Amino acid sequence: MNVWLTARGAGLSALILLTISTSLGALVSLRGPAARRYVVQYVHRVCAALGLGVLVLHVGTILADSYANVGVSGALVPFTAGFRPTAVALGTIAAYLFVAVAALGFARGRMANSVRATRAWRALHSLAYAGWAAAVVHGFTAGTDSTVGWVRAIYVACVAAVIGALAARLTQLSPLRTQGVLK
Repeated sequence: MNVWLTARGAGLSALILLTISTSLGALVSLRGPAARRYVVQYVHRVCAALGLGVLVLHVGTILADSYANVGVSGALVPFTAGFRPTAVALGTIAAYLFVAVAALGFARGRMANSVRATRAWRALHSLAYAGWAAAVVHGFTAGTDSTVGWVRAIYVACVAAVIGALAARLTQLSPLRTQGVLK
């Protein structure tokens, strides 16, 4: 039972941390003082790193839980898990996307040498949204406690946070950028 509790707690904690990171990633480009952007960027990166660390704990405890029936290949190869294969596959895909986005985050300084490379980095880094969405669906469909009220409230709050951050980002785009003058 302790393994299951740790696995679920780590999964929900990873989702919360990665939701904070995804939301802050959307908000970091908003206009405002440079000092605020630096702080938001820093917290964005810290939450991403913590989220990935807790995600490793989640996967490790799922592998240690004999009830979960996921197995190493089920955790690494999408759609091969013995327990809810599609739901677990979404978690695997989300984890791969988050790791790829984190690697891109580390490479940002090298990729930002030109306008074209910066656009490519931004497009690839936006895969975090797909990873986050896959993680939400994974948790809701694979999680054995998704029917519990407070757990559902966490999912709703996570979805609301990312949608709100994206809405704020999209509504504050510069008029020149929306007209195609600035790229």
